[in-house]
Amino acid sequence: MNKIKEFIRNNWSDIFKPVTVLLAICVIIPLALSLTNEITAARIENLAAESERETMSELIDADSFEPVSFDGKNGRFDFNIAKDADGKAVGYIFTTSEKGYGGEVSVMTAIDTDGNIKAVSVLDASNETPGLGQNVTKSGFYSQYSGLSGEISVVKSGADSENNEIDAVTGATISSRAVTAAVNRALQNFSEYSSETFKETEAASDEQ
Repeated sequence: MNKIKEFIRNNWSDIFKPVTVLLAICVIIPLALSLTNEITAARIENLAAESERETMSELIDADSFEPVSFDGKNGRFDFNIAKDADGKAVGYIFTTSEKGYGGEVSVMTAIDTDGNIKAVSVLDASNETPGLGQNVTKSGFYSQYSGLSGEISVVKSGADSENNEIDAVTGATISSRAVTAAVNRALQNFSEYSSETFKETEAASDEQ
């Protein structure tokens, strides 16, 4: 035992001290990173929720937004019901994504209770080509969807809103189609949800 103690004392600076420091670093740094991640993750989540609410408020005038999960024909999807001060639904907001030219394009679509599009916001098209595909984030493009309903199609020029058509961004047809596909999926989700809600309301009326 004495020999071991003597060996440690004689080699402390050369061997054991560096090892002790390295071990301490290996323990402390992961703990610090974990704590930092836990703190920042909660803040990031709160900021994302706040940003989402701000965007929803820009798309439709409402006093509150109620998150809902619904089992549709093609799987579960989430959306928000926009409500007035009395708790009455004034619209529905869907966030959908579709593959564009360079990656996923994320879109938020506000739909009124009659199934007409109130407004659209392209949340993320950062993977699309700068100066071309990323132009789908400009209001000159996505404002075309307002007032439309049913299946929307994309044409290169000369769109007729009466036929549910929108003009593609010049040189970015794929990106334009991705946004349109996301909007169409939002309309489909609304149709599924409203049809099911109508059935439930009808069934409740029949029981009375």
